[in-house]
Amino acid sequence: MERCYIYSMRKDRRLLAGALCVGMLLFAGTGNYASAEELAGEQTESVTADTRPDYEVYVNRALNCVTVKMRGEDGSLTPVKAMVCSCGREGSTTPEGTFYTTDYYEWRRMVDDTFGRYAVRFNGKILFHSVPYIADSPDTLKWEAYNQLGENASLGCVRLAAEDAKWIYDNCKRGTTVVVYSDTEEAGELGKPAAVKIEADSPYRIWDPTDHSAENPWFGGGGAVATPFSGTIDEFDYVAYADRYLDLREVYGYDREALYEHYITCGIHEGRIAKALN
Repeated sequence: MERCYIYSMRKDRRLLAGALCVGMLLFAGTGNYASAEELAGEQTESVTADTRPDYEVYVNRALNCVTVKMRGEDGSLTPVKAMVCSCGREGSTTPEGTFYTTDYYEWRRMVDDTFGRYAVRFNGKILFHSVPYIADSPDTLKWEAYNQLGENASLGCVRLAAEDAKWIYDNCKRGTTVVVYSDTEEAGELGKPAAVKIEADSPYRIWDPTDHSAENPWFGGGGAVATPFSGTIDEFDYVAYADRYLDLREVYGYDREALYEHYITCGIHEGRIAKALN
Protein backbone atom coordinates (compact mmCIF):
# COMPACT_ATOMS: atom_id res chain seq x y z
CA MET A 1 0.00 0.00 0.00
CA GLU A 2 2.79 2.43 0.91
CA ARG A 3 4.53 1.89 -2.46
CA CYS A 4 1.24 2.46 -4.31
CA TYR A 5 0.66 5.66 -2.34
CA ILE A 6 4.13 7.00 -3.25
CA TYR A 7 3.58 6.13 -6.93
CA SER A 8 0.22 7.89 -6.87
CA MET A 9 1.81 11.03 -5.39
CA ARG A 10 4.52 11.06 -8.07
CA LYS A 11 1.89 10.62 -10.79
CA ASP A 12 -0.19 13.47 -9.39
CA ARG A 13 2.89 15.74 -9.32
CA ARG A 14 3.68 14.98 -12.96
CA LEU A 15 0.09 15.77 -13.96
CA LEU A 16 0.18 19.01 -11.98
CA ALA A 17 3.47 20.07 -13.56
CA GLY A 18 2.12 19.33 -17.02
CA ALA A 19 -1.02 21.36 -16.34
CA LEU A 20 1.10 24.31 -15.13
CA CYS A 21 3.25 24.23 -18.28
CA VAL A 22 0.16 24.18 -20.52
CA GLY A 23 -1.31 27.07 -18.55
CA MET A 24 1.87 29.14 -18.86
CA LEU A 25 1.99 28.55 -22.61
CA LEU A 26 -1.65 29.54 -23.02
CA PHE A 27 -1.09 32.64 -20.90
CA ALA A 28 2.01 33.59 -22.90
CA GLY A 29 0.03 33.22 -26.10
CA THR A 30 -2.84 35.44 -25.00
CA GLY A 31 -0.96 38.00 -22.88
CA ASN A 32 1.23 41.02 -23.73
CA TYR A 33 4.46 39.06 -24.15
CA ALA A 34 6.64 39.73 -27.21
CA SER A 35 7.87 36.90 -29.38
CA ALA A 36 11.58 36.37 -30.09
CA GLU A 37 11.08 37.85 -33.56
CA GLU A 38 9.36 40.93 -32.11
CA LEU A 39 12.15 41.44 -29.57
CA ALA A 40 14.78 41.19 -32.30
CA GLY A 41 12.89 43.77 -34.33
CA GLU A 42 12.70 46.15 -31.38
CA GLN A 43 16.45 45.81 -30.75
CA THR A 44 17.20 46.53 -34.39
CA GLU A 45 14.99 49.63 -34.34
CA SER A 46 16.62 50.85 -31.12
CA VAL A 47 20.06 51.03 -32.74
CA THR A 48 20.59 54.56 -34.05
CA ALA A 49 21.60 54.57 -37.69
CA ASP A 50 24.96 56.19 -38.44
CA THR A 51 24.02 59.12 -40.63
CA ARG A 52 27.55 60.33 -41.30
CA PRO A 53 28.55 60.48 -44.97
CA ASP A 54 30.15 57.43 -46.58
CA TYR A 55 33.86 57.95 -47.18
CA GLU A 56 36.61 55.88 -48.75
CA VAL A 57 40.23 56.39 -47.77
CA TYR A 58 43.00 55.91 -50.34
CA VAL A 59 46.55 55.55 -49.04
CA ASN A 60 49.39 55.97 -51.54
CA ARG A 61 52.18 54.23 -49.69
CA ALA A 62 54.75 55.13 -52.36
CA LEU A 63 54.34 58.91 -51.96
CA ASN A 64 53.08 58.87 -48.35
CA CYS A 65 49.83 60.69 -48.80
CA VAL A 66 46.15 60.01 -48.18
CA THR A 67 43.13 61.04 -50.24
CA VAL A 68 39.67 60.86 -48.68
CA LYS A 69 36.72 60.55 -51.06
CA MET A 70 33.02 60.91 -50.29
CA ARG A 71 30.63 58.45 -51.90
CA GLY A 72 27.47 59.94 -53.37
CA GLU A 73 24.06 58.29 -53.51
CA ASP A 74 24.73 57.40 -57.14
CA GLY A 75 27.99 55.67 -56.17
CA SER A 76 30.25 58.44 -57.46
CA LEU A 77 33.38 59.35 -55.49
CA THR A 78 34.36 62.97 -54.85
CA PRO A 79 37.80 63.79 -53.36
CA VAL A 80 37.29 65.97 -50.28
CA LYS A 81 40.50 65.87 -48.24
CA ALA A 82 44.22 65.21 -48.66
CA MET A 83 46.67 64.34 -45.89
CA VAL A 84 50.39 63.79 -45.65
CA CYS A 85 51.37 60.58 -43.86
CA SER A 86 54.17 58.16 -43.03
CA CYS A 87 53.67 54.58 -44.21
CA GLY A 88 55.86 51.61 -43.38
CA ARG A 89 59.59 51.85 -43.85
CA GLU A 90 61.74 49.22 -45.56
CA GLY A 91 61.26 45.87 -43.86
CA SER A 92 57.92 46.98 -42.40
CA THR A 93 56.00 48.06 -45.48
CA THR A 94 52.31 48.83 -45.21
CA PRO A 95 50.42 45.99 -46.97
CA GLU A 96 48.56 46.84 -50.17
CA GLY A 97 44.94 45.87 -50.67
CA THR A 98 41.36 46.80 -49.84
CA PHE A 99 40.38 46.76 -46.18
CA TYR A 100 37.70 48.09 -43.83
CA THR A 101 37.89 50.00 -40.56
CA THR A 102 36.95 48.06 -37.44
CA ASP A 103 38.24 49.28 -34.05
CA TYR A 104 38.69 52.84 -32.77
CA TYR A 105 40.91 53.96 -29.87
CA GLU A 106 41.54 57.43 -28.48
CA TRP A 107 44.93 56.16 -27.32
CA ARG A 108 46.55 52.89 -28.34
CA ARG A 109 49.84 51.42 -27.15
CA MET A 110 52.07 50.48 -30.06
CA VAL A 111 54.39 47.50 -30.48
CA ASP A 112 57.43 49.69 -29.72
CA ASP A 113 55.85 50.92 -26.45
CA THR A 114 55.02 54.33 -27.85
CA PHE A 115 51.42 55.55 -28.02
CA GLY A 116 49.25 56.40 -31.00
CA ARG A 117 46.42 58.87 -30.64
CA TYR A 118 43.10 58.63 -32.53
CA ALA A 119 43.96 55.13 -33.73
CA VAL A 120 41.67 53.38 -36.23
CA ARG A 121 42.31 49.73 -37.13
CA PHE A 122 41.76 48.65 -40.72
CA ASN A 123 43.98 45.60 -41.32
CA GLY A 124 44.92 43.41 -38.38
CA LYS A 125 47.76 45.19 -36.60
CA ILE A 126 47.78 48.01 -39.16
CA LEU A 127 46.10 51.24 -38.05
CA PHE A 128 45.78 54.90 -38.84
CA HIS A 129 47.10 56.88 -35.88
CA SER A 130 48.93 60.03 -34.90
CA VAL A 131 52.66 60.44 -34.89
CA PRO A 132 53.91 58.47 -31.84
CA TYR A 133 53.89 59.87 -28.34
CA ILE A 134 56.18 58.74 -25.54
CA ALA A 135 53.19 58.36 -23.19
CA ASP A 136 49.41 58.60 -23.50
CA SER A 137 49.57 62.34 -22.97
CA PRO A 138 49.46 65.03 -25.69
CA ASP A 139 52.56 66.79 -24.34
CA THR A 140 54.90 63.85 -25.08
CA LEU A 141 55.12 63.98 -28.89
CA LYS A 142 58.13 62.35 -30.57
CA TRP A 143 58.85 65.43 -32.62
CA GLU A 144 61.60 63.78 -34.67
CA ALA A 145 58.98 61.31 -35.94
CA TYR A 146 56.64 64.21 -36.67
CA ASN A 147 59.32 65.69 -38.93
CA GLN A 148 59.30 62.43 -40.92
CA LEU A 149 55.74 62.91 -42.14
CA GLY A 150 55.82 62.55 -45.91
CA GLU A 151 58.46 59.81 -45.71
CA ASN A 152 58.31 56.05 -45.11
CA ALA A 153 59.03 55.87 -41.41
CA SER A 154 56.53 53.66 -39.54
CA LEU A 155 56.47 50.00 -38.57
CA GLY A 156 53.61 49.42 -40.99
CA CYS A 157 50.85 51.67 -39.68
CA VAL A 158 49.82 54.91 -41.37
CA ARG A 159 50.99 57.83 -39.24
CA LEU A 160 49.25 61.19 -39.50
CA ALA A 161 49.33 64.60 -37.87
CA ALA A 162 46.96 64.72 -34.90
CA GLU A 163 44.42 66.86 -36.76
CA ASP A 164 44.22 64.38 -39.65
CA ALA A 165 44.14 61.29 -37.43
CA LYS A 166 41.30 62.85 -35.45
CA TRP A 167 39.41 63.62 -38.66
CA ILE A 168 39.41 59.96 -39.65
CA TYR A 169 38.59 58.93 -36.07
CA ASP A 170 35.63 61.33 -35.95
CA ASN A 171 34.26 61.09 -39.48
CA CYS A 172 34.92 57.62 -40.88
CA LYS A 173 32.45 55.16 -39.44
CA ARG A 174 33.08 51.46 -38.91
CA GLY A 175 33.29 49.58 -42.17
CA THR A 176 34.82 52.49 -44.10
CA THR A 177 36.73 51.22 -47.14
CA VAL A 178 40.50 51.72 -47.04
CA VAL A 179 42.55 51.15 -50.21
CA VAL A 180 46.33 50.96 -49.89
CA TYR A 181 48.20 51.19 -53.19
CA SER A 182 51.48 52.37 -54.72
CA ASP A 183 51.81 55.10 -57.33
CA THR A 184 55.14 56.85 -57.68
CA GLU A 185 53.80 59.35 -60.24
CA GLU A 186 50.47 60.70 -58.92
CA ALA A 187 49.88 61.53 -55.27
CA GLY A 188 46.10 61.63 -55.67
CA GLU A 189 43.45 63.95 -57.07
CA LEU A 190 44.16 66.64 -54.43
CA GLY A 191 47.93 66.25 -54.42
CA LYS A 192 50.21 65.82 -51.43
CA PRO A 193 50.09 68.51 -48.71
CA ALA A 194 53.36 69.98 -47.54
CA ALA A 195 54.63 68.55 -44.27
CA VAL A 196 55.16 71.04 -41.44
CA LYS A 197 58.49 70.74 -39.63
CA ILE A 198 59.16 71.37 -35.94
CA GLU A 199 62.37 73.18 -35.08
CA ALA A 200 64.63 71.22 -32.76
CA ASP A 201 65.02 74.18 -30.41
CA SER A 202 61.30 74.96 -30.21
CA PRO A 203 60.03 74.92 -26.61
CA TYR A 204 56.74 73.57 -27.98
CA ARG A 205 58.25 70.59 -29.78
CA ILE A 206 56.60 68.06 -27.44
CA TRP A 207 53.17 69.10 -28.79
CA ASP A 208 51.71 68.33 -32.19
CA PRO A 209 51.29 71.73 -33.89
CA THR A 210 47.97 70.60 -35.43
CA ASP A 211 46.44 69.44 -32.14
CA HIS A 212 43.66 71.87 -31.28
CA SER A 213 43.56 70.97 -27.59
CA ALA A 214 42.97 73.99 -25.38
CA GLU A 215 46.24 73.31 -23.56
CA ASN A 216 48.40 73.27 -26.71
CA PRO A 217 50.96 76.11 -26.45
CA TRP A 218 51.12 76.31 -30.26
CA PHE A 219 47.66 77.88 -30.01
CA GLY A 220 48.27 79.92 -26.89
CA GLY A 221 47.38 77.24 -24.36
CA GLY A 222 49.13 76.90 -21.04
CA GLY A 223 50.33 73.34 -21.50
CA ALA A 224 53.75 72.13 -20.53
CA VAL A 225 56.65 73.19 -22.73
CA ALA A 226 60.03 71.57 -23.15
CA THR A 227 62.16 73.97 -21.13
CA PRO A 228 65.28 71.94 -20.30
CA PHE A 229 65.91 71.21 -16.64
CA SER A 230 69.42 72.30 -15.69
CA GLY A 231 69.58 71.54 -11.98
CA THR A 232 71.49 68.94 -10.02
CA ILE A 233 70.30 65.47 -9.09
CA ASP A 234 69.31 66.75 -5.63
CA GLU A 235 67.04 69.35 -7.25
CA PHE A 236 65.54 66.89 -9.76
CA ASP A 237 61.89 65.95 -9.13
CA TYR A 238 62.31 62.30 -10.01
CA VAL A 239 58.87 61.34 -8.64
CA ALA A 240 57.12 63.76 -11.02
CA TYR A 241 59.32 62.52 -13.89
CA ALA A 242 58.37 58.89 -13.24
CA ASP A 243 54.69 59.76 -12.80
CA ARG A 244 54.61 61.68 -16.09
CA TYR A 245 56.25 58.89 -18.11
CA LEU A 246 54.78 55.47 -17.42
CA ASP A 247 57.29 53.76 -19.72
CA LEU A 248 60.15 54.99 -17.55
CA ARG A 249 58.41 54.11 -14.31
CA GLU A 250 57.90 50.55 -15.53
CA VAL A 251 61.66 50.25 -16.12
CA TYR A 252 63.20 52.36 -13.34
CA GLY A 253 60.47 52.60 -10.72
CA TYR A 254 61.26 55.58 -8.52
CA ASP A 255 65.03 55.18 -8.68
CA ARG A 256 66.28 58.78 -8.41
CA GLU A 257 69.72 58.16 -9.91
CA ALA A 258 68.46 56.06 -12.82
CA LEU A 259 65.74 58.55 -13.70
CA TYR A 260 68.12 61.51 -13.52
CA GLU A 261 70.66 59.66 -15.66
CA HIS A 262 67.95 58.88 -18.22
CA TYR A 263 66.89 62.52 -18.40
CA ILE A 264 70.43 63.83 -18.83
CA THR A 265 71.45 61.28 -21.47
CA CYS A 266 68.15 60.72 -23.34
CA GLY A 267 65.10 62.49 -22.01
CA ILE A 268 66.32 66.03 -22.56
CA HIS A 269 66.95 65.25 -26.24
CA GLU A 270 63.56 63.52 -26.60
CA GLY A 271 61.80 66.64 -25.37
CA ARG A 272 60.70 65.06 -22.10
CA ILE A 273 59.70 67.39 -19.30
CA ALA A 274 61.57 67.48 -16.01
CA LYS A 275 61.30 70.01 -13.26
CA ALA A 276 62.92 71.02 -9.99
CA LEU A 277 61.55 70.03 -6.62
CA ASN A 278 59.13 72.55 -5.16
